[in-house]
Amino acid sequence: MNDSMVEALILAINEQTKAQQAQTKAILALAESNQQLIGLLIDDSDVAEDEPNRVQVYLNGQPKEEQVAQIIKATSDAAQQDYFHGPRLLGGR
Repeated sequence: MNDSMVEALILAINEQTKAQQAQTKAILALAESNQQLIGLLIDDSDVAEDEPNRVQVYLNGQPKEEQVAQIIKATSDAAQQDYFHGPRLLGGR
């Protein structure tokens, strides 16, 4: 490899690193907003308990309790697998 090819490769790797860092930041923000959404869903489920005869159903047809349970499980699984930390998102172990 000549010097210009090496420099081009270094520039490309630097740009890739910047893009991955931005992607990681966006994924972490998404994970954080998902955590907040779960909190809202759980808070809302407490309100729904005041109306025991009313069954809330999501667009996919699942009852609210089932949907909330799936969201909590998925978030818990992701946390246990350490997906909410940046190095893991970039392929680090």
